[in-house]
Amino acid sequence: MKKIFTILLAAAVLLTGLYGCQNSKVEQPTLPTVDLRYRANDSYDLPAIDPQSFTIVVKSTEDWTIRSYHPDWCMIDEEEGAAQPDSLVHIGKGESTTVHVQYYNNTGLDDRRDTIEIASAGFIAKNVVVNQKGIAYLNVPEADIEGGLMTSKDASQLQIHVNSNQNWTAKMVKEGDDKAEWMTIEGATGTNDGVVTLTFQENPGEKRYTNVGIYDRHGEERAMIKITQDGVQLDPEAFEIRAGYNQLSATLSVVSNAKWTAEKGGETDWFEIDNPDGHDGNGTVTLTLTANPGNSLRKSSIVLKTIPKNPGDPVAQKEIEVKQAYKINPVRKLMDNDEISLWKSDKGIDPVYTAGVGTLFEGQSSDVYTRLNQGSMPFGTYTFCWSNIAPTARVRHWFCYSKSAEIKVDLRPASSKISFDFNAPDGDSSQKPAITSSYTDVDFTQTLRLTLQFDPSGSEYCHITYLLNDVEMASYDTSASTMCTTTWGSKINMYIGVAGDGAAGSAVLEWYEYTEPINWDE
Repeated sequence: MKKIFTILLAAAVLLTGLYGCQNSKVEQPTLPTVDLRYRANDSYDLPAIDPQSFTIVVKSTEDWTIRSYHPDWCMIDEEEGAAQPDSLVHIGKGESTTVHVQYYNNTGLDDRRDTIEIASAGFIAKNVVVNQKGIAYLNVPEADIEGGLMTSKDASQLQIHVNSNQNWTAKMVKEGDDKAEWMTIEGATGTNDGVVTLTFQENPGEKRYTNVGIYDRHGEERAMIKITQDGVQLDPEAFEIRAGYNQLSATLSVVSNAKWTAEKGGETDWFEIDNPDGHDGNGTVTLTLTANPGNSLRKSSIVLKTIPKNPGDPVAQKEIEVKQAYKINPVRKLMDNDEISLWKSDKGIDPVYTAGVGTLFEGQSSDVYTRLNQGSMPFGTYTFCWSNIAPTARVRHWFCYSKSAEIKVDLRPASSKISFDFNAPDGDSSQKPAITSSYTDVDFTQTLRLTLQFDPSGSEYCHITYLLNDVEMASYDTSASTMCTTTWGSKINMYIGVAGDGAAGSAVLEWYEYTEPINWDE
């Protein structure tokens, strides 16, 4: 990359003015203006052994220099050059010098950094940073084993192999405050290649976990290996069950290698456990609930317990919180002029409100239509009431997020269907949800209520449900690989509009409703 540095010394002008006020007879020195041109990267990254040379091209209206801060391991074949005439340099001509820079092998363990300075007439025009790797390495083959290392519930040993040319340490890393006193480490420090031996006590109870980290000579983590000792397993898929206010059943999957039971964690009469007994290995707990008539969250729990094989054997136990929502009444907003003023008309044709009827959206073609936009809409449930939908209208809804992720729903009388589509984040089609793309058998001569319901799903994402006149059409869960930016708590950039579908068409939006999401007391 060619850069032009014209260095003007404003300080010289300032000094001239100051001295001129005191003594007009004092002549001030004339400092040069330098036109220094060069072609060099901002930085270079080099390997430890056999680094390739690189070049810097330079010319200047004044004599110039190039120097390394570490000439003991950097060789520059042209460290200085003569000035070129101003008349040539200023028009991009004049003789350029190609400087070759070569670094020696770095036989040290550590990475090293150098700076190359390009200067002319005493002014530094650019510092080029050069990073060269050291020869240190540290590899742990066991770190590549999916799921980590596992040992039996009996007293046993495992080994971790360290391939290295430096000092290293191995440490137990346990989540939380507990220490895995059931495991000891031998060979926790070493130099060059070595073996770490893990010794386990017999495990009479529940399957247990820890981690072993391998750190280099600077204390930087280079590998983390999950360690599992077999035992009684009782792992529910979640530690919280959430149910809607009128949801009458719920389930919980459990992974286990033992017999186990499920029981209520306290006195409650708003749900029952359908199958508290008879579980042997993997299974599912089923709950029957009653509707919540109140205006507050219901909370209780269930307790899972393993059945010991022998008297005195330890019992694994897990408590699962059960929560049931309460009904939240929606807030209806008429699409009158006051409401329309809160939205932005962004397609050139403004919607028209008529009292007692609603707001008319008109579309002349697929590209010329009426559309409203409002940003920073919260998650929850949105219902839009459309009427007087012309046979050639295309009613469109967009729910947009970051990275160009979009959820799109179209009401299309001409095709006798409601269609769903997505613009995946960053255009990655692999992140589109796998749901049925259309819903047919729709009477478009009737008033239609289109609902999009956003509910929490897992710890971060959300569950999205599409309904027409309160009947579910489709649903899906967002995740890290499906519309990944649709995380719970995001803000929605919302569009609503009507386009023509083969010919001009129109529809009336009477109102929309918003229902805020449940506060799950997190």
